[in-house]
Amino acid sequence: MRTERRYFDIALIIILLLAWLGVLTQAPSAIQFFLPGGGLPGRELRFTLTRDDGLIEILFTDTKGKFLLTGNLGRDGDYTITVEGDGRTFETTTQRFRLVRSIAYIPVFLRPLKGEAPPPKEIVDVSVFDAKVPAEAKAAYEQAMKAVGENQAETAISEFTRALSIYPQYLRALNDLGVLYLKLNRLNEAAATFTQAISLNPRFYFPRLNLGVVYNRQGNFGDAVKVLDKLVKEQPSLAGARVQLAEALGGLAQTDAAAEQLRLALAGKNLDGATRADTHFKLGMLLNREERYTAAMAEFEKVIAINPQSANAYLYLGGAQLQLQKMAEAEASLLKAYELGGNRVAGAQLFLGQLYFMQQKFEPSQRAFEQYLKDLPNAPNAGQVKAAIEKVKAAMKQK
Repeated sequence: MRTERRYFDIALIIILLLAWLGVLTQAPSAIQFFLPGGGLPGRELRFTLTRDDGLIEILFTDTKGKFLLTGNLGRDGDYTITVEGDGRTFETTTQRFRLVRSIAYIPVFLRPLKGEAPPPKEIVDVSVFDAKVPAEAKAAYEQAMKAVGENQAETAISEFTRALSIYPQYLRALNDLGVLYLKLNRLNEAAATFTQAISLNPRFYFPRLNLGVVYNRQGNFGDAVKVLDKLVKEQPSLAGARVQLAEALGGLAQTDAAAEQLRLALAGKNLDGATRADTHFKLGMLLNREERYTAAMAEFEKVIAINPQSANAYLYLGGAQLQLQKMAEAEASLLKAYELGGNRVAGAQLFLGQLYFMQQKFEPSQRAFEQYLKDLPNAPNAGQVKAAIEKVKAAMKQK
């Protein structure tokens, strides 16, 4: 009996020891490089890996573009990868990623060479390609989307990348991973992911539109125009692409061209209410910038007709009315803006202070300026507003 008891004790210890060793020998995270179009490299790739603590390593993949992050390189943290272009297949590519224990697979999508032939004009339904996706990759994708819905971003990224490790040509997973990066403001990773999706099939237009959004967010308006102008010429009915193109053109101070794109977008029938209101608002802002206040007012009024709770539309409507000396209308618009938005539209109080001062209503002018400073104590123009308050006080003494 003693011998049997000892045997079982030793067996239990061995099982626990093996389980512990299994934790310690968990498979390391892997970097996998993909060529434009989704293929694997047929040779070793040389790349530079930089970690946020200053570590810099020059490394080589295996002959299929894979590298294991073992030892000190497997620490959690932010990393940057740089691969020099080969001049034949891909361009120099830089990508940042965040390594955490839950991520076992990091895809790096090498940038395609510029100057490629334009894609066919037909729009492709991504569901056509879903039939080719293996069941295991689809299951990982579904887990990723579930994690997105539960705001578990890192889990979602891990599942998206697991799906791509099984099927690198998974267009839907690539686009949705890019959208997640975009929501997380991880713009370089989003751009790389959308670019890879485009290299797989440029007729699937969502990644092209989303890449334009990324470039706009980055302030990279020139590249945004290149992507989006080409897209709207191929697909003129894509109103969302026109709105993004207008934003890029506006960023380049091409206001007439930007306004034309917004008008073309509004002429379409496939804008939902919120997007239509936003497009009218953007057009109004462009017209305001050009001091075309009457035309700007018309656009802000259209926003309010669609969304009567838009504090910003009332704010800028009031500002345009003030410029046109429509004092009663401006006062009503600005008061409504502040009623709806409070300190989110503190500028309404600034405009009201100016309006009341022009009407020599000094007490309400002072209150409005003081409320503005209360709402925005660190406003860049705080010094000028304080000077305006002193000017109002001096005017009241002389009255």
